[in-house]
Amino acid sequence: MESPTFKTKTGRVVTVEGDPQLLTMDRIQLFSEHFDSDPRIFTISIMASDNTNLNETFLRANAPAGCLIATAKNDIASDPQSASERGLWHDWWFTTSADAKRAPIIAEPSAMDLQEREDPSSSHYAAFNNTPIDLNNLTVTIDVTWLGPHETGAQVMTTAGTAALAEQPSIKSIRLVGLNELPTYAKHLIDHPKITLGGEGQTDIMWYPNQIDQRVDISQARKLGKRVITTYLDLIAYDIPKYHASPEAWAAYRAMQRKIALSVDGITTISKDVAKRLYQETPGLDPKRIQAIPLGLDHISADTEMIKPKDLTTDKPFLLVLGNDFLHKNRDFAIKVWQELLDQGHSIDLVLAGLHVKSSSSKKQEQELINKHVNLRGSVHTLGHVSSSERIWLLSNAQAVLYPSSAEGFGFVPYEAASVNTSATFTSFGPLKETMQLTNLPNGWNVKDFVDDLGALLNNQESGQNRLGQLRAGVTQLSWSKYSDQLTHLFGTIAELPAAPAVAHGSISTADSVALAQVLSSKSWRLTAPLRKLTGR
Repeated sequence: MESPTFKTKTGRVVTVEGDPQLLTMDRIQLFSEHFDSDPRIFTISIMASDNTNLNETFLRANAPAGCLIATAKNDIASDPQSASERGLWHDWWFTTSADAKRAPIIAEPSAMDLQEREDPSSSHYAAFNNTPIDLNNLTVTIDVTWLGPHETGAQVMTTAGTAALAEQPSIKSIRLVGLNELPTYAKHLIDHPKITLGGEGQTDIMWYPNQIDQRVDISQARKLGKRVITTYLDLIAYDIPKYHASPEAWAAYRAMQRKIALSVDGITTISKDVAKRLYQETPGLDPKRIQAIPLGLDHISADTEMIKPKDLTTDKPFLLVLGNDFLHKNRDFAIKVWQELLDQGHSIDLVLAGLHVKSSSSKKQEQELINKHVNLRGSVHTLGHVSSSERIWLLSNAQAVLYPSSAEGFGFVPYEAASVNTSATFTSFGPLKETMQLTNLPNGWNVKDFVDDLGALLNNQESGQNRLGQLRAGVTQLSWSKYSDQLTHLFGTIAELPAAPAVAHGSISTADSVALAQVLSSKSWRLTAPLRKLTGR
């Protein structure tokens, strides 16, 4: 049976494949005018759609597809492939009409058209992803890749933030991706009826609550969420070269962080201090798309379960330094402060609790100081990672917390200590200064200033109570419920904005960027450095 044909006003002969009843008189006129609008148009396909925004809309494609294909004959191309090779065009025409929805598909979209449906820089992405998002029934995907075996501040943020989000009335469902199984401290999340682990398809929001690095494949983000939002915890690894395997690895990491910031639809930071640094490094950011949202501080209370670490053998009063031994945590500085405190007549032990990191650790400096220690008024007790219950016991039983960190995105520890009635000393800088305007804190990292402040906290009850009162004020002001309120509001704001501009997507950090960062951080890259110098590669 011969394919139906019709002629356009300019005399172009058009053949039709598919159900001819789909080609009504109105459509013949519309297609005829469209063919005549440009001689390069070789095919027009009818595509059924549920999206009212696409009704009777033409879209350029790479090949014909759908339930009907109209082809304008010419003498340089006989089929769609040869037409494409000659530079001729294929257009799709979308309709929400019931007859098109009932009609069988005679050609599926090409691989390239399907691929570009996932690329935010393409017209196909814009066409298929511009359906309105229901702000009263938001569906959210959360990347939980960072929920490793050990719970520290970054993990607390993800677990507490997710749990609080699930209580928001406008959040319909939450899907967790990035892990096949949650660690023990996070298993309670999937007990909530709104939260599931794993799943496929696109939700309204894709949220990365932790820094995106080479562990995370950001190229999958658009498949998981119509809008992509990430949280910048800090720019510590961005600023400190020591935390990378090589100068090349550092440069790759820095480039990746800037590209990610420009490619996502929205950004949260955990303090204004981090937002300011991000603006300084990436001046092209749109201020409407970034918001500083301080974290909650009500995840610890005096009645939370606590257990004494089994490796802690002392019954003497102790100072606590809590945190992994990254150089910026300044645990070696804390030992010097404690030793000076002993020399002034105090009798007190020092507990260092936290993991030894594989690189960029202060372990060597700490050990040198401990080996030289001779003052019998106190001893050092070094613990590895402590569980949540052990952490709370240490915070509750310490005479004071020594927190000499010099790089933070927020700074949980002093507030966690105050939650269980323990005062803390730390330098007034950045986010720690911003969260609560505390008085009489050390202004820098000077042993004498820390010794003086600790001495006042230990010897003067009024000083200790004043510090506790100020810290508790911060705790009462910042809750995870308030955090989730602001985060949900940002989700809605970003949902109402269009996807990030195409100019930014030109520098999107895809799997290639992640692979590059992995290579630059790898042992093989370091080992082949001498060879690259010789070859110039």
